[in-house]
Amino acid sequence: MKNWYLIQSKFNQEKIAEKNLVNQGYTIYNPHINLNNNSVALFPRYLFIQLDNKAQNWSPIRSTKGVSNFVRFGLQFAKVPDFIISLIKAQENRSIKKMIDLSRFHKGDKLHIDQGIFKGCQGIFERYEDDRVIALLTILNQPQKLSFKLDKITVI
Repeated sequence: MKNWYLIQSKFNQEKIAEKNLVNQGYTIYNPHINLNNNSVALFPRYLFIQLDNKAQNWSPIRSTKGVSNFVRFGLQFAKVPDFIISLIKAQENRSIKKMIDLSRFHKGDKLHIDQGIFKGCQGIFERYEDDRVIALLTILNQPQKLSFKLDKITVI
């Protein structure tokens, strides 16, 4: 029976490990997104490998160029359920959209509030906090930090 397991790669060698494991006939899943023509790993230094514990030889994996070792919990190899792999695959596309959204504002950018009680006001981008933007708005002649959803603001 095939299961997914977790492998740790050597520093900055995820792609080398993936290429060499695929060349040996293993099924590898390396979640990443392409952002501004750069590939960004969602789990740096980690790869998922699908193995059959009865039919496949695991011994070449640890000596594969780019691979550091299997992730273990005590003596047990870290097994990843299929539904987790499915969830990660589903989230990859959402992560691309989120990363693009998070790269559109830079500190000091002038913002326009499009909705809500501050509609029509202008502010200055301060930082991201979770899925929200923290902006400085002048209210009663005092700068105030306020939180907005990404879809409520635009860059001027």
